Amino acid sequence: MNQQPALLRALFWIGWLIWAVLTPWLLVQLPDSLPFVTWTHTDGVITVTWSYLVSGLVLFLAWPVALRPSRVKDVLVRAGRGIAAWPDMLWAGMRRSPLFFVSWVALMLAWQLASYVVPHGTLEHPLVPGWDYVFGETLFGMSRYWTVRGLDLGLVSFNVEGLAPLPILRGEATWLGAFLAIAYHSGVTLFRLLCGLVLGMALGLLTGLLLPYWPAVRKTAWAPMNFLRMIPLLVAAPWLQLVLGRRFLGITIYIAFGVWIVLVVATMNAVSNVPDRYIESARTLGASRLQTYYRVIVPGSIPELRTALLLAMGGSWSLAIVAEFLGFGSGLGHLADAAVHGTNTAQLLIVAFIVALYALTTFFLLNEGFKKLISWVPQRTTGKTDIRKVAGAATGI
Repeated sequence: MNQQPALLRALFWIGWLIWAVLTPWLLVQLPDSLPFVTWTHTDGVITVTWSYLVSGLVLFLAWPVALRPSRVKDVLVRAGRGIAAWPDMLWAGMRRSPLFFVSWVALMLAWQLASYVVPHGTLEHPLVPGWDYVFGETLFGMSRYWTVRGLDLGLVSFNVEGLAPLPILRGEATWLGAFLAIAYHSGVTLFRLLCGLVLGMALGLLTGLLLPYWPAVRKTAWAPMNFLRMIPLLVAAPWLQLVLGRRFLGITIYIAFGVWIVLVVATMNAVSNVPDRYIESARTLGASRLQTYYRVIVPGSIPELRTALLLAMGGSWSLAIVAEFLGFGSGLGHLADAAVHGTNTAQLLIVAFIVALYALTTFFLLNEGFKKLISWVPQRTTGKTDIRKVAGAATGI
């Protein structure tokens, strides 16, 4: 009975993926007489407008709204309640940990005061910029990185020149161009990160689970694995770029290697830490060695992988930024590299804030997903200990 809902969920997600692929084709089939159809399709090139993007988003979301309206309603209700609860949660957090918020406010005020004290010097940009300069002139000036004229996806190409003026074509700087530049370079970095992260996680978990099954292979591979783990990944970045080139394949393999080397050792440790009583109970009940391994040892090792997965996620962000910093022409690392060459501390701060926001978000999503993955694990109930009772018992009171 449990297989049917799982099959329906799989069909829903597969169908939504196909629907997403078909969405651009469905939009160009709409008649030009409709008032919101402002885009054109000529010789396989779609001239993208803002109405095209909004219509595509509406059409993309039509799939879950049509097939799972109650689920969509529940998600919207929970999201609304979460947004409405933010002020109360923030106030509760301030009351619970006031020093945390006070320290952040003090740091920001100290930085702003330092921007008035530190001399500007002969540099084009201030060495210690104020927050008004960071989120004003500098953020507005990032529109010069909006240089995308088109996107070629093989079967179809998109012309995006109409979304915002291009400074490289003598277009004026705009706030829209600044946010489009940040969105584009963020998307490039996220795509590279996810490809390397998924590949590294798959290989790391698979290798870490297969090697311990054969004791001789595990003992042979243990020393090389620990040696590879000791190699500084920042040193390996230039070497991998020389070997693989400054291409998508090179940065993907670089991120995957960093994730793999963390997970393979952690997975082997997790397998070795499975309690012996689980294995003995399975063998007593007649399970074979192979059945014991993939039905007892493998599930039993998964809860210990949480820390390693979160470390791999955090490390993958560092690897992606470092790889893009060393010569790529797009991505958040490229924006950081341009800021260093221009001694633009304000732009470096913006890139740092963006990367921190993305890293925290992916960290949270991975942590929540892992909690659902191990929801079958019994949760230990822990209560607060009354120290007065403990002290009283010790003194005989």
